[in-house]
Amino acid sequence: MTKILGLDLGTNSIGWAVMETEDNKAFRLIDKGVRIFQKGVKIEKGIESSKAAERTVYRSARRIKYRRKLRKLATLKVLSKHDFCPVLRTGELNNWRYKKVYPQNQAFLNWQKTDEETQKNPYAYRAMVVEKKLDLSNEQDRFILGRAFYHMTQRRGFLSNRLNSSKESDGAVQKGIDEINEAKGELTLGQYFYQLYKEGKKIRNHYTHREQHYLEEFKRICDFQELAVEFVDELKKAIFYQRPLRSQKGLVGKCPFEKNKARCPVSHPLFEEYRKFSFINNIKIITPYDDKLRYLTIEEKEIIVPLFYRKSKEHFNFEEIAKKLTPKGWPYKYFKNREKTSNDYLFNFSMKTPVSGCRTISQLKDVFGENWQQGIANTYKLTEQKTGKKSADEMVNDIWHVLFSFDKTEKLLEFAKNRLDFDDESAVKFSKISLKQDYASLSLKAITKILPYLKEGLTYSHAVFMAKLEDIIPSDVWDKTENQQYIRDEILNIIRTQNQESQLNDMVNGIIKTNREQKASWGEHELWQKALKNDIEKKLVAYTGKNKWENYAEEKKG
Repeated sequence: MTKILGLDLGTNSIGWAVMETEDNKAFRLIDKGVRIFQKGVKIEKGIESSKAAERTVYRSARRIKYRRKLRKLATLKVLSKHDFCPVLRTGELNNWRYKKVYPQNQAFLNWQKTDEETQKNPYAYRAMVVEKKLDLSNEQDRFILGRAFYHMTQRRGFLSNRLNSSKESDGAVQKGIDEINEAKGELTLGQYFYQLYKEGKKIRNHYTHREQHYLEEFKRICDFQELAVEFVDELKKAIFYQRPLRSQKGLVGKCPFEKNKARCPVSHPLFEEYRKFSFINNIKIITPYDDKLRYLTIEEKEIIVPLFYRKSKEHFNFEEIAKKLTPKGWPYKYFKNREKTSNDYLFNFSMKTPVSGCRTISQLKDVFGENWQQGIANTYKLTEQKTGKKSADEMVNDIWHVLFSFDKTEKLLEFAKNRLDFDDESAVKFSKISLKQDYASLSLKAITKILPYLKEGLTYSHAVFMAKLEDIIPSDVWDKTENQQYIRDEILNIIRTQNQESQLNDMVNGIIKTNREQKASWGEHELWQKALKNDIEKKLVAYTGKNKWENYAEEKKG
């Protein structure tokens, strides 16, 4: 007697059944059941959400609160050291940090208190210290200045990072910051908020910027009060220091072809060209002169290349390519499940297929000109003699790396003016170039090997094969320089000849089939001259392109 266990695995349950059989023909159910597990998601009002996401929100809030506490502690240490607040012992600060016991020093508690009747208010202090020169030999004046600085520590504004820009930072936050800039005019942020306070208007929930608002106010206070450089440096570090973000390079995957190389960022110009040619070389079309899908001619490829260079959109629909390759007013469709008519232009891609453009190259063209690679090379040579030894690709890579890695717009402006010798307008345009922070599937080394063959019109699979020749062919043969070019040329010739012969055979066979269906007489010489030859010539012109066909010698046309 044989027993069989059957399992049905679901997302939240496991169903099971036990059968027994003696001859694998008659089966008897012994037992069955189901085990149901608790769902791994949170459901409120019918809406699912991740439990991990909820924990992440609370953890982030705890970290922000703790780091704000560390910033307060660092500021109080500096203020206490230079007598700008009541003296706090190290033990009191450590108890607050590690044991969550707030300092009970009465002088310190009084220093923090506010009093509306005596205008003991941190916003009033922040306005006062840029309007009235204080006597820093007086303890009360020093404590007023220290209280203004401590208040700035508690809320120091949003700090933008051009590498991690988002819709939020580019939209609502930036809009709020611009509104504050316009409203406050020449006032400091503290003066402007104190003005709102006196008018009974809301101060909280405004978007403020760390450098444009708080750091600008800090510098104006220090300059107006003529504070010592040592004190200013220590206090600035305590209030405004922020550790750099941890590098994520270790998380980038490896290339499947070059195992030790990391994958290339999608914003690199060479990857954009690789992606563009990979897609273009894979497009197939049927025109009224074709019987089967064929690859695009050189002329057809040149027509659609400009579509890939656009700054505004990262993607566009394949329909734009179809329109460019189709005469005005003629129908174009997706080839799949379509019957060809004499006037149809059919393609091997759906009209809604998203196509990736070359956004980085488009932005570089806007700054360095249509011939952007030469423009970069010329600019480099004007500003630094050492780069004359670099290739054009190396110079392009340098510019891209600056744009990809600099996290401050100010750094880019400085680079553009000092290293590229740009005027203010060009420098601003250069600093506004934004790059996507995602990664491709291949490394830059692999892309560099594959790209030349894609530019020659090979499909992706053939281009990869050609790029791997060095690894396929025995080293004792490949190491001889004269062999390398010969092998490449011969294999390229085989690939091109095979494709060309295949498409020519398809054209001729299509014409023969059409004339047979029309019961044509193949023995008549006149029919060949007037009908078949004309049909073949039309198809050859469509296949090769009009200009290329006209430049062929008569012997080759025949």
